[in-house]
Order: sequence, then C-alpha cells, then structure tokens
Amino acid sequence: ADEYAKPSADGEFAVLLCRALGGNVRYVDAVEPDDPEELTESCIEGPYDCILGDREKCRGTYREFVFYDTENLYAEYILYYTRMY
Repeated sequence: ADEYAKPSADGEFAVLLCRALGGNVRYVDAVEPDDPEELTESCIEGPYDCILGDREKCRGTYREFVFYDTENLYAEYILYYTRMY
C-alpha cells in the first residue's frame, strides 16, 4: 500500500500489484480486534481464506486485506511512481 511505501534515492515509490483469490473472507471493522490470535487461527486452521480489515469504515482511511496462504496470491506487476500533491 502507498501508506507503507518508502521513497528511493530518486524519490520514486514502488507498489506490488497482485491478483488475489479472496475465497471466504472474514470481515472486521473494529479499530483493535478483541483477539488477534483468533483472527489468525480462523484463516490458518478455520473456514476463512483471508481477512478484510475495513479501516475505511472505522478510521476513514483504507481497506486492508490480509492473506496467510501464498497460493492465493500472484504478483502481477511492480509499479514505480512518484507522488504528486
């Protein structure tokens, strides 16, 4: 995500654009989940394939997807960009 990107010496940023297979998505809109370990377990051992943290709803920023199985992700492109304000 752009929020986590750090600039290179030339002021360029990079982001990895992936294809993702969401499958059975666990939705969370809490600022701080009650039991983060239970969230992880629900994906690794339980019925869910990924977690959607809806920070757009609870903080007005963005929606964040968390995947625990690399087979559900395919890196498609590396995008290099500069920020324009």
